[in-house]
Amino acid sequence: MSVAPGQLRGRCVFLASNAYSGSTLLSLLVGAHPSVGTVSDVSGARRASQMAIFTCSCGSLMRECPFWGDVEARLRDTGTAFSLADFGMGFDDHAPRWLGRLRVRTLGSSRLEAARDRLFELVPGNERRMREIGVRNTTFARVILAASRADVFVDASKERLRARYLERYVDPELRVIHLVRDVRGVVESTVRRNKRGLSAAEAARRWARANEAIMRSISTIPPGRRLMVRYEELCAAPAATMARIFDFCGVDADVDVSELLQRQQHLLGNRMRLQTIGEIGLDERWRVAFRNEEQERIVAAAGTTFSRLYPSARHAGSGPGSTARG
Repeated sequence: MSVAPGQLRGRCVFLASNAYSGSTLLSLLVGAHPSVGTVSDVSGARRASQMAIFTCSCGSLMRECPFWGDVEARLRDTGTAFSLADFGMGFDDHAPRWLGRLRVRTLGSSRLEAARDRLFELVPGNERRMREIGVRNTTFARVILAASRADVFVDASKERLRARYLERYVDPELRVIHLVRDVRGVVESTVRRNKRGLSAAEAARRWARANEAIMRSISTIPPGRRLMVRYEELCAAPAATMARIFDFCGVDADVDVSELLQRQQHLLGNRMRLQTIGEIGLDERWRVAFRNEEQERIVAAAGTTFSRLYPSARHAGSGPGSTARG
């Protein structure tokens, strides 16, 4: 079936989160619903150097996966240039690359970011390029929905201000799920992997900046189209939390998630996409990894962002149950 570029037919939901906050787990859970189409992260994960070994969550090499072959064919039918190695869906996809990064980077202030957007609208060709990226995203979403026979597209990309541009260029009725995880858990995961040699304090500050950027970018979206979900809630009560999420997405909430997880999916993202989900358990390795005083320093480095997102959290290091549920 051919899918032409144009207005999105269906609903777009953006899953906004910081790294190591459970977005792959939530993508697997929400993507298990037959009315939802998702491949998780579409704007990043440029795979050019890994395509010979890069595996789809279905277990096939991405290049050999029938689903991705179908997606490529459908996109070709629309006249859309498309590469599995790099989808070109990020709103930072400008030439030169530094200009794209400057175009969408967080500036720490809604006023500064709005002023930046207005200035860039005066740059010849910039607004046209943003609209082109919007059309690519819209066409891609429509193709995924058609290939999945679904009605709701969920995008779990990691661009911090992506909600702002999805609402502007893809779906004016965009819905956003803000997924957050206790800063101590995110810091433990970051330090354990240690990809950039970050200190625990710097990882905590990055957690705060990322979540503040997300909150700024969705602040103009009406409350009825925003939903905050804590990773800890999801793990403690997956059925109830997923019912709330499905209801927010506008799909049937009366489903058995454990049964749906047997459905084959085609997700991108971290290695968790390749694992079979059995019983969902809360990862709280940070309780063992960090002494009480280290937990205190991490929470202090996260500043007021932590108390805003976890207003009922107990004092760091005070024992079990350090995060509120609900």
